[in-house]
Amino acid sequence: MQPFTPSEKYALLCTLSDQESGSVRQWFFLELAVLEAKGPRSKRARYWIFLLAWLGPALLAPSLIQRGLHGAALYLPASRHRFQLISQSLNDALLLGVSLLALLAGFNRLTASMQFGLWLLAITGAAWQIWRTRIRPPVEIENTLPGAEASLGLYGILIAKEIEPALAQGLITGLRQDIHAHLAALQSQLPELAPPSSTQHAKAFKASSWLIPLIPSAWLLGILPNAWGWLIYSLLMIALSYLINRQWQTPALVALSGLCVYALAKLAHWS
Repeated sequence: MQPFTPSEKYALLCTLSDQESGSVRQWFFLELAVLEAKGPRSKRARYWIFLLAWLGPALLAPSLIQRGLHGAALYLPASRHRFQLISQSLNDALLLGVSLLALLAGFNRLTASMQFGLWLLAITGAAWQIWRTRIRPPVEIENTLPGAEASLGLYGILIAKEIEPALAQGLITGLRQDIHAHLAALQSQLPELAPPSSTQHAKAFKASSWLIPLIPSAWLLGILPNAWGWLIYSLLMIALSYLINRQWQTPALVALSGLCVYALAKLAHWS
């Protein structure tokens, strides 16, 4: 993949700074932006700025780093946390989706009932994720620093933390020379740099992780044979679970849960 040009890096770093306005991270990205050449925004820069606005920097951090925007390393812990949350939500959706279809199939319900059940499960799961995020707001580190607009850049913020001027200057110099080698040292002196792990983007992704696998599945059931279409769907969901987790424990749990629910439903139906 083609790395970003200096002018593209400048545009993206300024965008990240604007998105973090009012926080210490605003000055972090400005310190990196001054190292790049300013120029007109290319089509690729505008495209990535659009993605940053809609998807957030945490989800895009690995791709940005691969293209040479090393300042996005600040978001790597939040990125790993974000992907873990999405994976967990997807696993929950797949487990409940397969179990629901096995239950309805055990009672010999029609395909339309199965489709309605998947729609209802998808909407309920997405709404639950949004509600959980709303009632459990992220805990932010208490900010006792001067406001970002009232400070004198990252150096001024470090001095406000009562850090020795020589150490503060050394941290900023090291950051400009090799961000990967010096970012941890800077964060140890300035923990406010760490982005929050839960954001509006995280809430949207967790909700989408219920809608994306279940809504298309309801459509897929409509074109599969009525007698065993649910079984094909369940096998596809088990395969998808393996692709998400890259190990067999979770797919085996999904398969075992579906089998047990189907057997119990059949037993209850025959009683």
